[in-house]
Amino acid sequence: MQLSEIKTNRTVLRPFSENDAIVSFSWFGDPEVMKFTPNGPDAALEDTVARIAHYQEHHEQHGYAKWIILERDSMKPMGDAGPMYFPECQHFELGYRLLPEYWNKGFATEVASAWVRECFHRLDFKILIAFTHPGNLASIRVLEKVGFKFSHREYLMGMKSMVYQLTSYLSD
Repeated sequence: MQLSEIKTNRTVLRPFSENDAIVSFSWFGDPEVMKFTPNGPDAALEDTVARIAHYQEHHEQHGYAKWIILERDSMKPMGDAGPMYFPECQHFELGYRLLPEYWNKGFATEVASAWVRECFHRLDFKILIAFTHPGNLASIRVLEKVGFKFSHREYLMGMKSMVYQLTSYLSD
């Protein structure tokens, strides 16, 4: 199934377009936002262009990928989120990133919850994983709030990681 848009109370999620590269570099190139990402921040706009192209290829192949998050009222870009196939684990991994001005306001939980619903109800996932650096306490809280359970610790992409998984989802 190919998705084209997800709306939450405060956000709109949609696939990336080439036109999103410049604004997306504001978080992909931000060391603070990318602190717990294995490869760190994008060094140049060209890196973000390549990242978006990778997300678009994934979307074409699977029908979903990391998508841009827009603030619903202003349509201002605020980050990205979505499931990506993770070959090291042979499962789809849910990831999310937001610009710092949106941290600690419930946006990550809102967006992660929306993706969990889509993955289990519309896309018929049986398992969804997420991994985070042990120091990323905010991300750990988000994962736990949306129902993920800690599975194990592992080195993934050269980074100490806590792996979480979700195997079922009950709607409200």
